Amino acid sequence: MFRIIFCLAIFSPLCFPIEAGIWNRITDTFQGTQKPLPPSIRVLLIHDAKGVDLEVKGKYSLYDPYTGDYLSSRFIGKNRHIQGLSDGLKWGEAFPGLYQIKIKPDSSDTVTVIDGKNYEGETYVYDIGGTISVVNDVPIEHYVKAILAQYQEMNLDPEMLSALAIVIRTNGYYQAVNPKNTFWAVNAQKIGYNGDHPVSPSIEEALKVTRYMIMSQTGVYEGMATPFAAQFDARTPGGDSARDARIAKLSLEQANELAQKGEHAAQILGKAFPGTTIMLIPYEG
Repeated sequence: MFRIIFCLAIFSPLCFPIEAGIWNRITDTFQGTQKPLPPSIRVLLIHDAKGVDLEVKGKYSLYDPYTGDYLSSRFIGKNRHIQGLSDGLKWGEAFPGLYQIKIKPDSSDTVTVIDGKNYEGETYVYDIGGTISVVNDVPIEHYVKAILAQYQEMNLDPEMLSALAIVIRTNGYYQAVNPKNTFWAVNAQKIGYNGDHPVSPSIEEALKVTRYMIMSQTGVYEGMATPFAAQFDARTPGGDSARDARIAKLSLEQANELAQKGEHAAQILGKAFPGTTIMLIPYEG
């Protein structure tokens, strides 16, 4: 188990805000009293498909993501095939003249199912030249859970899982603020992102004890968090050959051996990514 006392001693003085203005959803807190909202990351799920089976279970609202205009709300779920026609999208009903749509859950219980996979967060559907592309705008913590789930069958030490959770979150933060393009930050197929599904108790614990913890490159911005493209090995789950990726000095196997010998997550990361600092970002909620 990640050493809680050690974490409190190390992280308490390091609760600095993320650089103001980086994320649309983060409030400037350096001089103010408000804490920022947790960021999200946009994941490309489907690209250039003829159509997609799209179901929403629960309450939701529809928006035009291009203009931001509210379209309508639904209080019961919907399960229809969505496709692009010559005059706009069709999802059971037609949306004449509308070639993009945002589905925003109106309840924490609302789940979006795309081609049989469950996803949290908001969903964007784009009709580009008659083909469909789908992007999932997912809260970072849900994203970390989905990527960490890929390590479930590797029989890793709990401290190794905690270290991995911090690495994945650090990389996720970096990708969120340095997206591939305007519409999405990472490609689900390249990183093995498969949405929301049950995980083992050990992974749930690793997520819980490292919540909102990231690695920051030191000496860049005084008192400001600076996440980077971190990964243990380009061959390990979650790797996306990120631009300017910083590969760990230890392999996954070497890091796990350290965990089995009694080293905690912070010690492992200190050796895997020397010259970095672990920070706990204080968020609302």
